[in-house]
Amino acid sequence: MVNPVAPIDPLMVLQKSMDALAVQHEAIVNNLANLDTPNFKRTVVSFQDNLKDALTVNPPSALWRTNPKHFPIPQSVSLDNFKPDVQTISDTIGRNDGNNVDLEMESGLLAENNLLYNSLADVTGRYFGLLRHSITEGKE
Repeated sequence: MVNPVAPIDPLMVLQKSMDALAVQHEAIVNNLANLDTPNFKRTVVSFQDNLKDALTVNPPSALWRTNPKHFPIPQSVSLDNFKPDVQTISDTIGRNDGNNVDLEMESGLLAENNLLYNSLADVTGRYFGLLRHSITEGKE
């Protein structure tokens, strides 16, 4: 038996990803702002695995495609309740004052986060460009 194919709204995935990257940006900037604060514990944000799990659809037990040539069974994937996982790392101590923020690591994470966000913004712009091109039938 062939599992059903779930339609996924690409704009919703892009929006949730960009929202999670914005939360991650805030956490990294907060870590950098508290670099010299005694006993400050860094905050990390993870969302990629949660997003992948949210996009995985369990097929309904009553409906199955028995042949790959059959039309896919439409299922909706809801990302309304998706939120990034924000955690405070308190089990490590980087310095004598109890602070565990590392300037080089946070700077690298900030650069990576900016690249990811800008890439998703570019993909979103291109997606809207394709939609605009389709709507106007290429007559712009």
